Amino acid sequence: MRCRERGELHPRTLTVNGVSKAYAMTGWRIGYAAGPQPLIQAMATIQSQSTSNPCSVAQAAATAALDGPMEFLLPRNQAFQRRRDDCLDALNAIEGVHCRTPEGAFYLFPSCEGLIGRTTPQGRVLKSDVDVSQFFLEAAHVAVVPGSAFGAEGYFRISFATSDERLAQACKRLRDTCDTLA
Repeated sequence: MRCRERGELHPRTLTVNGVSKAYAMTGWRIGYAAGPQPLIQAMATIQSQSTSNPCSVAQAAATAALDGPMEFLLPRNQAFQRRRDDCLDALNAIEGVHCRTPEGAFYLFPSCEGLIGRTTPQGRVLKSDVDVSQFFLEAAHVAVVPGSAFGAEGYFRISFATSDERLAQACKRLRDTCDTLA
């Protein structure tokens, strides 16, 4: 269906967002929505029965974030994009690992299916993404989360929300550790 007039789309538009990532308020769990009043009222009814309300301090902090200066957002987003791209290149250079470019957040979700079935220097066969993640932690000292925790066996999640130096070191450790697999 094509909207002929601007007014046709407005009553069918819902915007949902939060402050967690953009304003470095992870853990505060503050979100917001804007849209047609009947839909917002229905959402409020459902939400009030399924979750608790955010505390007043978190609400005030979210308001301050949304009403405050925004100049920091573009340079910070550019830094995250650079970190994402650097980690993406480094991980895709590891034999047995493949990662697509994510569209948001500050995580990569690479496939480690090419590592499953391989053997560690200690003779342990990596049988799952959980084994691969444990291997990374023990041998490379890099913490990742197995994809099976998200219903995606054969993958792992790694954050790029840290310094360029730490990310470069982590990616090098992963590559060097994977190079030891038979």
